[in-house]
Amino acid sequence: MRVLSYLLPLMTCSALAQTWTQLPDFPGTARDDAASFTIGNKIFVGTGMEIGWGLTNDWWCFDAATDSWSAITAMPATPRQYCAAFTVNDTGYVFGGVDGNGALNELWAYYPASDQWAQKSPMPAEARYACAAVEGWNYGIVATGMLQSGAPTKEAWKYIPATDSWQAMNPVPGPSRHRAVAFLDGGGMLITGGADSTGTALSDAWSYPIWFETGMYYPRAPLPAGRIDAKSGAPYVMVVAGGASDASTFHDDAWDGTSLTWNALPSFPAGPRRGAVGAGIPHTWSNAFYFGLGLSITDRHKDWWRLDFPTGIQESVVPGLLLYPNPVQGSVTITGIPDRAQVRVVDALGRVVLHETMDPGDPMDVRTLSPGQYLVVAGDGTVILRGELIKAP
Repeated sequence: MRVLSYLLPLMTCSALAQTWTQLPDFPGTARDDAASFTIGNKIFVGTGMEIGWGLTNDWWCFDAATDSWSAITAMPATPRQYCAAFTVNDTGYVFGGVDGNGALNELWAYYPASDQWAQKSPMPAEARYACAAVEGWNYGIVATGMLQSGAPTKEAWKYIPATDSWQAMNPVPGPSRHRAVAFLDGGGMLITGGADSTGTALSDAWSYPIWFETGMYYPRAPLPAGRIDAKSGAPYVMVVAGGASDASTFHDDAWDGTSLTWNALPSFPAGPRRGAVGAGIPHTWSNAFYFGLGLSITDRHKDWWRLDFPTGIQESVVPGLLLYPNPVQGSVTITGIPDRAQVRVVDALGRVVLHETMDPGDPMDVRTLSPGQYLVVAGDGTVILRGELIKAP
C-alpha cells in the first residue's frame, strides 16, 4: 500500500518574519524535563527536576491571551520527571515518567473547568519514561521511551478516553529510542530524533497518518542533525527546538517542519538548552511557539519565550487538492480527490469539525464554520491529500 502525503494547498502560508519575545518567567522553581500540554489559548506546565535534584508535582497555567501565569491544582501523585503529555478535546493527559522509585505507567487526566485531576487506566505494559506523545482524533498516542528495564523501546500505544482503554499500535520504525519529539502535522503524527540504546542522537523522521490510518509509518526528511531531548510545538505549530547531540553538547537552533523539508528559524536567544518545555498555539494567519525552562550546561532555568510566525498568503500553482471558491462563505467544491473519499475539515485546535464522504467535484456546505483558517484532509486509505480552507465572514 502506498500513501502519498501532499502538502499542496491552493493557498499556502509563507513566513514573513520570525521574532523571539521574552515573556514573564515561569513562577515555579527552575527545572528541566517538565511536561506540558495545550488547551485552547492556555499552556499547562508541570512536574520536572528542580535545582537540588528534587522532583516536582506542581502545575501552572500560562494564558497566552494575557501573557500571565497562575497556579493550578498540583497533580495528586508522587513528584516525577520525564512525563509525556497530550490533549484530547478539552482534557490534558500526563503519562508515565520516573519518580523516586523508578519508571511509571500511570495516566492522569486534568479537567481545567473544575481544576481537578483524575487517575485513569495505566498503560498495560512495562513502565516507561521519556516517551513522545501527541493528540490524535479523539485519542492520544504515546510512543517510544525508556523502559523500567533500562532499554529504549519503539512501542507505540493509543489511549482512547471514551473507553478509558489502551490499544497497541505498530511500533515506530528505526532504532528503539527515548527522548524523541513528536507533533501533529496536517495528516497525523510526526516523530523524530531521540537517542538509541548507545546514547547516539538520531535524526530520522517518521509520519503516521492519523486521519486515514493504515497502520503504517512513512519516512519524512530527517532533521538536519541528530537531537536528543529537543522540544516541539502543538498541532500545526511544527517546530523542533533545542536539545543535545551528546551528554555535553547542547544546542539553541530551531527548525520549522511545516513543509516536507526542515527550514531554519532564528536561534533561541537565551542560549543552548535541553530538557526545556516547548508548546504551540496556532492562530489564523500566524502561529506562536513557546519555549523555556530546561537545562543549560551549568544551570536550570525558568525563563519563558515566544517565537512568532507572522505569515502572508500567496497563490500556489502546484496541482493537488483544490478547493474553490477559496475563501468561501457558503459551499466549497473540492477536486483532485479519489472517488468516495473521506474528507475531514480540521480547525486550528486539531478538532474535526466536518466529515463527509465525497466524490471529485462534490460541494461541501461550510456555512456552519466560524470565519477562519482550516485544514482539509482527504483520502481513501491509500492516498492522503491536504489543502487549506479560508472561511470568510
